[in-house]
Amino acid sequence: MRVRRHTTGGGAPFLRSIRGRRLLKQAGLVVGAFLAGYLIAAFVIFPTPLFSSDHSVPRVLDEDGSEARGRLESQGFRVRVDGEEPHPHAAKGAVIWQDPAPGTSLASGTSVHMTVSSGPGVVTVPDMIGFDAGLAARVIEAAGFTVGGVDSIPAGSETGTVVATRPGAGSSRDPGTPVQLVVSSGPAQISVPDLFGMTPEEARERLRQVGLPLGETVTRVTNGPAGVVIEQRPLSGTLVARTTRISIYISKKP
Repeated sequence: MRVRRHTTGGGAPFLRSIRGRRLLKQAGLVVGAFLAGYLIAAFVIFPTPLFSSDHSVPRVLDEDGSEARGRLESQGFRVRVDGEEPHPHAAKGAVIWQDPAPGTSLASGTSVHMTVSSGPGVVTVPDMIGFDAGLAARVIEAAGFTVGGVDSIPAGSETGTVVATRPGAGSSRDPGTPVQLVVSSGPAQISVPDLFGMTPEEARERLRQVGLPLGETVTRVTNGPAGVVIEQRPLSGTLVARTTRISIYISKKP
């Protein structure tokens, strides 16, 4: 007499059946399609690492744009160049701005924006009329120019103050262009001082103080004190050019 034995796991015969195998195949297709879609999204549409880690953004300011891009991408960042802007000192193609700032901790795949230099642009010559020559020189250098020398001309303004620049204020020039300062050497005409009664040395010093040269010195016999100025040419109070020489007559005993 044969006895029928019953086994546990009643689902196994179903899975071995045609219908069961068909369901398993369909489930495998669904799982495979899901994995394929995930991989395409992860590596093609959104190419980010499966395991994200934060990195510190390096400082790329002043670096060449292509070198900066390579450094950033090697650390997992994306790079976006937001255009070019003129810069008075940075060479063309150098990074002059980045965002986020250096040292910021960001996840791989984060975009770092850069702006690069288009090279030095033209600069406007500042207005320095009335400035002291030393201060004007510092302003010129701060504006990106170089001092091309200092010339002087007679003028009514105080001696040593700027009366003009070459090129003139408001002109547009490339950075590094020499700018010449023109300063006042004092009034074009000077009033001759009164030298009467002075010694020759005192007369010479007084003329030097006002910017006039001493001319001929002539002695003349007189009954008064000896060795002092008793006459001058031109006379005191006369307006003369700065190059006019002043002659003096010195007394001596008979």
